[in-house]
Amino acid sequence: MKEIILNTIDDLCSDFTYYDRKEDEQLSMEQLDETVKSGEITIDEMVERFRKNLEETYTK
Repeated sequence: MKEIILNTIDDLCSDFTYYDRKEDEQLSMEQLDETVKSGEITIDEMVERFRKNLEETYTK
């Protein structure tokens, strides 16, 4: 089960950074890439947001 969950997380990351960006008018893949490269948002900030949401879901 653990490996299935981790593989699903890998898919989630691919969706977030690429597949969901293809048709997104609000946040394109290029905009996401540039925002990270410029330092406007960091990987740590994005990971923290995911962590916060998971903790809120599983520590109730």
